[in-house]
Amino acid sequence: MSTKRAIKNTGRRTARRAAPKRAKGKPARKQRHWALRLMRALTMLGLLAAIVGMATAAGALWYYGRDLPPIDSLRHFDPPQTTRVVDRNGELLGEIFTERRTVVPMERIPRVMVLSVLAAEDADFYRHAGLDYPGILRAVVRDLLSGRRAQGASTITQQVVKLLLLTPERTLSRKIRELILARRLENQLSKDEILHLYLNSINFGRGHYGVEEAARYYFGKDISELSLAEASLIAGVPQSPARLSPRTHPEAARRRQRFVLGQLEAKREEYWPDLTAEAIQQARDTEVALAPAPQRQQIAPEVMSVARRTLRAAVGDEAYRRGGYTVHTTIDAELERAARSALRTGLEAVDERHHLRAPFARPTRRRRRRPLPEIDALRVGGNYVGEVTGADDDAAALLLNVGGHAVRVDLRSAGRYDPESHAASAFAEVGARLHVSILELADGDEPAAARLEVGPEGAVVLIEPRSREILALVGGYQAAPGFDRATRALRQPGSTFKPLVYEQGIRTRRYTPASIVVDAPAVYDQWRPDNYETWRFEGEIRLREGLAKSINLVAVRVMEQVGPDSVVSFARQLGIESELDASLSLALGASEVKPIEMVNAYATFAAGGRYQDTLLISSIEDAHGQSVALPERAPPRDVLSPAEAFIITSMLESVVDHGTARRARRLGRPAAGKTGTSNEARDAWFVGYTPSLVAGVWVGYDDHRPLGRRESGGRTALPVWIELMQAATADRPRVDFPEPPGVVHARIDPASGKLAWDGQADAMDEVFLEGTAPTEVATPPDEADPDAFLMEQLGGEEPATDAGAATP
Repeated sequence: MSTKRAIKNTGRRTARRAAPKRAKGKPARKQRHWALRLMRALTMLGLLAAIVGMATAAGALWYYGRDLPPIDSLRHFDPPQTTRVVDRNGELLGEIFTERRTVVPMERIPRVMVLSVLAAEDADFYRHAGLDYPGILRAVVRDLLSGRRAQGASTITQQVVKLLLLTPERTLSRKIRELILARRLENQLSKDEILHLYLNSINFGRGHYGVEEAARYYFGKDISELSLAEASLIAGVPQSPARLSPRTHPEAARRRQRFVLGQLEAKREEYWPDLTAEAIQQARDTEVALAPAPQRQQIAPEVMSVARRTLRAAVGDEAYRRGGYTVHTTIDAELERAARSALRTGLEAVDERHHLRAPFARPTRRRRRRPLPEIDALRVGGNYVGEVTGADDDAAALLLNVGGHAVRVDLRSAGRYDPESHAASAFAEVGARLHVSILELADGDEPAAARLEVGPEGAVVLIEPRSREILALVGGYQAAPGFDRATRALRQPGSTFKPLVYEQGIRTRRYTPASIVVDAPAVYDQWRPDNYETWRFEGEIRLREGLAKSINLVAVRVMEQVGPDSVVSFARQLGIESELDASLSLALGASEVKPIEMVNAYATFAAGGRYQDTLLISSIEDAHGQSVALPERAPPRDVLSPAEAFIITSMLESVVDHGTARRARRLGRPAAGKTGTSNEARDAWFVGYTPSLVAGVWVGYDDHRPLGRRESGGRTALPVWIELMQAATADRPRVDFPEPPGVVHARIDPASGKLAWDGQADAMDEVFLEGTAPTEVATPPDEADPDAFLMEQLGGEEPATDAGAATP
């Protein structure tokens, strides 16, 4: 090998040793190419995934965003609101609602309430765009780890969407819709508008929605009056109204309040620097006092029924769909309470007199009694006699057999008949028979529900005669929805109808208070009226005394003279629309009328002869304070002259002064009125008035059974009237009935009704319409023929002696 070749070979070996070793496998150029392709592939996959993700998101947004409710509907926020029925002084009588809510504008909501709600629910509300993305991410991660459905992280905007636009279901699809609508809501409404929706929609428990209802329920205040301590206490309630209510869980509510105040303090400098640390600390130290829980028992259920009917007639279905109305009534809440209290006292007195209280015993075996008749089907509201079959002490219920039907009575509402609170098994023995009314029919194996009707019921109406405004309206013992006997019951008025007969005689000038009428037995087409109040006959008697003593035969003879048709016509002019039988028995109140009709008829006497329909609903305002149109009230009309009205009032004063209503003298002021008792004391009445108030009371059983021995208008109804009128007139001045022009006075002989003779010791003053006073002077007793006038009145026949049947 040549030297040159050797050097060349040596150089090659040296070069090989100096060059780095190549990696085993693929060449370097191929390796770099593969890595580059991988990076490109991953980039493409990422881009593709992003495109697919965006497409999926867009598709999801399109899919879940279609058919969503429009946001524009919230610009005209009009949720169901509470309708309030108030008395003449603004006191709440009752409420009508599907949701108890009162919408208030933002300017009426105090800043302390706004800040407390923000601190409790969404402190960043005015900074985010409707969604809390970090919160959503945390909630999703938490839900994925726990395997639960998407929840939490809801902003106030999202809660508005959930409350007003979506259903409350908790699903992923609803959550996506919620997010879409939240963004739309933020784009179309301002923050203040969204917060206004929220503050008027959130649930504060016990069916109270919105901050105004919360303020009223918990503190008895308007929302504008709340302090920071009060606002922070209720701001925490919506998170869990059942668990955080200050009424039912005060400690939990207090802990939640401390959290809200802590949030206010922590974020004060950043979010609301105008709120001082001292104010927060003062709220923390304040012991908040709740208002007494509102009594849900209605003061005047009868008035509420009228208010509902009037409102529906005026605005249709909007009355319940929208609500928010304020119904102003003429009722005086204090007098309404006094009327019901007086009625209850009177009815309980009847219960006590006739031993209508527990325990009820079954009849002794010596008294054989007929089995109760079978009944094909019970009806709601029907009155029946049932036989006790058992009792449930745990449920305080009584079980009865009513005509072959199982009936259950809840004794918790029967306190009227059980002042000693007996157990159900001791309330009534098995076999005892009790009167019940059906509330609900049987449902499957459940028995029918019923209420005890052992004692009588009643009605009270109190009217201001000049305006005809109803001040009190009571239709039964219970302050609960049901049959309103004051405006709907048709009952025989008995002798309370007699003043209409006498007034017709006076206004036709056929009679005066001094007219002599013969009280003697008589028969009219086989009907033999008798005198219920006296059970004897007075012979010759002045018309005034015939009314004061409620003598039936006197009223019948007057009716015979003036004619039943004319009395019916007169009754129609006084507002009595119930069907009246134009017969002589009408003089004794044989036709049925409604209590409110009789009271308003007497109100015409008290108002100087001017008639007008009664008024209960004075005005209605909608949620925006606008008046709702009501049917135009008919103008008043003159039915009697003031003088004619004064004459009958004077005669009715005699009923109180020395007649069947003498108990009413304890009122200590001028009063006029008339008692009434129908056949077998099935109805007891008193209708009477002072110069400023007219009231009527009726007592009886719904199924028309007799009230019991010795019950009458004077004993049963009059005490209720007295108790009510004592309360109603306590703060009113004592005044006399004003005497109008057209009335003259004359001294008369009480025996003959003629002018008194000179020097007559027992002469009395009497009132007459001008031109009707007697002109003939009475004959002194030593010159008179005692039988001449009586024979003249009876047509020359001797009086009969058979008293006959009574028709009081």
